[in-house]
Amino acid sequence: MIARLAAVPATFVHGEFYASNVLVDPTPGRLRVCPVDWEMAGLGPGLVDLAALVTGWAEEDREALALRYHSALPSRGGWAPTYPEFRVLLDCSRLMLAVQWLGWSPQWSPPEEHARDWLADAMELADGLGL
Repeated sequence: MIARLAAVPATFVHGEFYASNVLVDPTPGRLRVCPVDWEMAGLGPGLVDLAALVTGWAEEDREALALRYHSALPSRGGWAPTYPEFRVLLDCSRLMLAVQWLGWSPQWSPPEEHARDWLADAMELADGLGL
């Protein structure tokens, strides 16, 4: 998993691009998206932010956004994995986030509306990746 993600070109990432860290001003004709809580920002595979954003989404919604994201990659030049390769890397990113959440302090837990069964997510993703 680490070797796969290390092979992805590094870009600036938010690090915790969860929906709860994104403020949206839906004013007609003036849509503004404002990420907040930048303490985990740094360089890494951009798929980490996509993985965070789709955490907890239904598979069909996650797939729809993954397809749109992937279709935009070639137009930006450079890195252009096949869609199956892209999905493996996205799942590696999702697994990395699940493991990260499992490693947080046992005294801390997310608010109930953000709680997930991170162990179940990690096990399912690892199994799907053949790890």
